[in-house]
Amino acid sequence: MIQLGLSPPERRSSLENPQIPLSSPAAFEILGGGWGSDAGEVVNEYTAMRQATVFSCIKTLGESVASLPLCLHKVTDKGITQQVNSPLYRLLSAEPNSEMTAFSFFETLTVHLNLTGNAYAQIQRSNGVPIALWPLHPRLTRPVRLPSGDLAYETEDGGQKRILKASDVLHVPLTSWDGLVGLSPIQQAARAIGLSIGAEKYGSRLFRNGSVPLLALSTAERVKAEDKSRIRADFEALQSGDNQHRVAVLDQNLTLTKIGISPEEAQFLETRAYQRSDIAAIYRVPASFVGEQQKISNSNMQEQNKEFYASTIRALCSRIEAEINRKLFAPTSGLVAKFDLSERLRGDWESVAAAVTTMRQWSIATANEGRHLLGLPSLDNQVWGDSLLIPVNMTVVSATSGEKLLDASASVPAAAAPAPPEGTMADDATTEVGTNDEP
Repeated sequence: MIQLGLSPPERRSSLENPQIPLSSPAAFEILGGGWGSDAGEVVNEYTAMRQATVFSCIKTLGESVASLPLCLHKVTDKGITQQVNSPLYRLLSAEPNSEMTAFSFFETLTVHLNLTGNAYAQIQRSNGVPIALWPLHPRLTRPVRLPSGDLAYETEDGGQKRILKASDVLHVPLTSWDGLVGLSPIQQAARAIGLSIGAEKYGSRLFRNGSVPLLALSTAERVKAEDKSRIRADFEALQSGDNQHRVAVLDQNLTLTKIGISPEEAQFLETRAYQRSDIAAIYRVPASFVGEQQKISNSNMQEQNKEFYASTIRALCSRIEAEINRKLFAPTSGLVAKFDLSERLRGDWESVAAAVTTMRQWSIATANEGRHLLGLPSLDNQVWGDSLLIPVNMTVVSATSGEKLLDASASVPAAAAPAPPEGTMADDATTEVGTNDEP
């Protein structure tokens, strides 16, 4: 079998992260060394997730996609109707498998997709009908080409390798060279993420040492080796732990010299802020979502949120929708799965109410459809709730349509007005009018 896509990059042996046990799925990645960076840090999916900004971006993307309702529609010549009683609707919107909710399933797929560039899920069928969806580990699953030339997927779980038909695997790739294997954002941005990891480690070491730069004790006198050890131990005991910032008394003509640089001199804070924005840009997540609060106001926060869902989340949802519609539904079924972003994209209450009013007045939506957009229950009265309004003072600019409208108006007899009681003013008025009309 030949693996599709690009060959993996050259790896170097490293055991830099002993906190991950060898029994973990991450062990082979740590042993392989991951991808190097100019900052000297080893970068892979597991070390990157320990970096605050990467974790925040991945968490934001996963929760944003998973929180969207996934609707099942049926497209016919008469329009689109929502299928809420279909078993496939429950499979996609409530329980993809016996161990996960729909939220957990789509969050997992989105996390895999944005970490490795690929998301996989096995389709379990019964008599050809999908009954469950099971996520597959993206680092243990890969597309392969069978001797027959057919595409298949090789996966491993429990130490056992399996070959799955392409029709039984949901595969969602990110940006790709060949259209089959997605590129890993972590690999492509290894330099930026490595610099951020290095900056975090520098800050950790700085605070571990009590925020004191590197110091040196110097003297013009010759000091024996055992005296050096004693002086160093005495000084560290005086300036470490709870004894930090105590006054030091130096003898033997010792001089205290700072040979390190401060965080400000090293542009530590500026580097952290820049890397936060840089990594957020990789995932197209607004910097304000990952802790950057500069240049943020209430006026542009709402627009940022709408842009985030309209571009970033919409693109991720479209990738998942396309694969679901291709693998789960027969071409002739007319079924289409679609994430509902309408609630996230609509503006403030006044704007939404004005839009619903316009749609109602111009026969675009019924009262119940407008109430659904506002999150209100339907009206029981079908005449008022499910009927469209017609502006009677306007019509289309078409002679044919105008003739049909006139014909339709002429064909409907006018309702006869009830006869007024005798002796009323209306009766007298009618008689009077008739008398005045006489020649």
